Amino acid sequence: MEWKTTWNDPLTSYLAPYHQLMGDKRTRQTFDETIRGIMGAGSLICQQIAAHSALLAKAKKAAQRIMRLASGESTLRSKIDAEHLTKQLREAAVEHLGQAPEEELWLVADCSDLRKPYATEMPYLMQVPDLDGKGLVPGYRTLNVLGITPGRRGILYHHLFSSQAPGFGSRAG
Repeated sequence: MEWKTTWNDPLTSYLAPYHQLMGDKRTRQTFDETIRGIMGAGSLICQQIAAHSALLAKAKKAAQRIMRLASGESTLRSKIDAEHLTKQLREAAVEHLGQAPEEELWLVADCSDLRKPYATEMPYLMQVPDLDGKGLVPGYRTLNVLGITPGRRGILYHHLFSSQAPGFGSRAG
């Protein structure tokens, strides 16, 4: 997939609520360009993301810039962490679903596994089934609640957990 400049306005509007999490202009630009790169590349591989972003493709060590953003190393002046990001997603979902003309709202609870088959140093990795269901790989479990109306959807709850984490009590955490 190739990024088309006509997509800019809808994407810019979509990303705007997340800009309040950014502490500086460079972090905001890297975030926006990373999203553009993901959409253009159809991949989560940092080098491919960078290659599909007009701004990042010109930068030296662009893939490292994306990795630093994703790991939180480049966001010391920003509030980009799981708690703040999922809060922003939930608030945007409630607003989006609230604008639906229909009064009917379906809630879908989803328990999913997040597989990290090559991870070795992430905190509290547990074993989850691989995609074939024949073996186990390192990963985490998630519990999500999606809100759905005709033509609209949004995430209303997200919890990532590991039974290996200190204080683990249940999936609902």
